[in-house]
Amino acid sequence: MEMDKPYIYLQLLPESVPILERIHELIDKIVLEQLHNSSYAIGDHVIAKFSEDDEHYRARIESYSSTSNLYTVYFLDYGNLDENVPVDHLYSYSGELEAIEPLVRRYLLNQVTIETWTKTVQSIIEEKLNDNIEFTIIDENNSIIDVKFDDAIYADHVQEYVEQIESSIIEQTKSFTANISATDKDSFYIHILPDDNLRVCELEEYLKTCDKQRKHIWAINDRCIVGNDEEHFYRGQILAIDDNKYHVKCIDYGNILENINDGHLFVLSDVRILEQLPLAQQCRLYGIDDSNQIKVINDIIKNIPTTECVTVDIENDENYQLWLVKLTRENNDVINDHYLSSDDNILDNENQV
Repeated sequence: MEMDKPYIYLQLLPESVPILERIHELIDKIVLEQLHNSSYAIGDHVIAKFSEDDEHYRARIESYSSTSNLYTVYFLDYGNLDENVPVDHLYSYSGELEAIEPLVRRYLLNQVTIETWTKTVQSIIEEKLNDNIEFTIIDENNSIIDVKFDDAIYADHVQEYVEQIESSIIEQTKSFTANISATDKDSFYIHILPDDNLRVCELEEYLKTCDKQRKHIWAINDRCIVGNDEEHFYRGQILAIDDNKYHVKCIDYGNILENINDGHLFVLSDVRILEQLPLAQQCRLYGIDDSNQIKVINDIIKNIPTTECVTVDIENDENYQLWLVKLTRENNDVINDHYLSSDDNILDNENQV
């Protein structure tokens, strides 16, 4: 499971059992033959010794420190990380291992906020590690699940939260005025007006003046304060580490700062602010397939000025973390209409550009 977000990693039973047995047979052979490389690159698949049990598992290199000559690895069949792994605890991969898909799958827990996760659900899930659980996939992308537990606390909490969400959906409007705050490959991020802009300003003022302490070791997914050369400070989350350079997502905007050194990273000691949900709401266009989603981001959305007031109409209720929306610009141009999911519409749109 992830510590600060409601994601859990599952192996499917019973099909995983014989595959795991074969994986461990191959691993034992490689370890016995002492097949080491002198060094490994970010993204390499390796066999790694897990520091907590001294057993060997399939892994991927996530980061490397040239000063300490230590690696951080992600275990492909389990979903957890191990930091500060020495090179002599890493072994070379084989073609047969490469041919076996990772057995762990990452799922988002349905209708569990970050606050709910950290305060209640995480501890319940932690007690269930390595236990068999029942779950139901509830979305077409096979990424969001409902988990069945006997725990009355968990069941009561989720039911209470569902009722709150349903009540909120009925009462609240599904149309908002917003600014585009950032884009990535296939999503864009918005600030809802006027509240989010006010909260962003208040938060930036706090981060500028609050006490900032440094930290010697950072890990992937850590939240932090990240600063730039202009002395602007943001709430950040570390996405990747590459030779003591950090890729950090500004969670209240959605953009990513790359190749940041640790001199620009600080501990956010106020837990209340640390755990607040991101102010940037992630969105995708409703009714648009993946290829057109990427195209419209590059062609139009990333060029919309951050000062332009756009209208977003929410078309999905089931996933509060990712909104599927209709996006309308100030001139009443509906962006979705230009990028419908068919070859004819793609061609028509390209002819208009």
